[in-house]
Amino acid sequence: MNHEPGPTTWQGQQPSPPQQPYPQQQPYPNMPPPGKPKRKLGTGAIIAITIGALVIACCGITGVAALVTGDSEPDAAPSSSPTVAAAAERDAQAPATATPAAPSSEAAPPPPATTAPATPAAPEKITMPNLKGENAAVADDKLRKLGFTNLQYGSADENDTLVIMLANWTVTKQSAKPGAKLNPDDLIVLTCTKQN
Repeated sequence: MNHEPGPTTWQGQQPSPPQQPYPQQQPYPNMPPPGKPKRKLGTGAIIAITIGALVIACCGITGVAALVTGDSEPDAAPSSSPTVAAAAERDAQAPATATPAAPSSEAAPPPPATTAPATPAAPEKITMPNLKGENAAVADDKLRKLGFTNLQYGSADENDTLVIMLANWTVTKQSAKPGAKLNPDDLIVLTCTKQN
């Protein structure tokens, strides 16, 4: 028996250490080694962040609306609730009883007569002009200057279905006949085309 140190190959040589298929290299030499994995947010934290963002957005929208409308304080208009209005009217008509008045020989004057609240006047009717053949931007300007507020535009073209830039469109049809008397908030639909 032959006792040689370590295993031998068929030719009697010592085996070489196993070779790795590729030399050991970092995939990106300039990249720092990976650190600790980042901790993820829990469901409760995500919900809290979302609610906070909504509250901030609502406050911001309210503030912007106040700036745009020019209101510095909320309206202190009386409530339209009939019970609150009736109570306020009753309190206004009741005599004050804070200090007793000295008896007098004159009778107390009758309470002031209540007047019926003024009913708002009905909006004035506006005469609809003839807009056929007009540029849609010019037609829009005319209607808004007359006081109309509810305007919509539709397309008569097959390929162009959305009326986006009014200056590129011509009115071909209008929903209200020329000369018709309309309220300012009545819907007016102008059908337009890009074709000449």
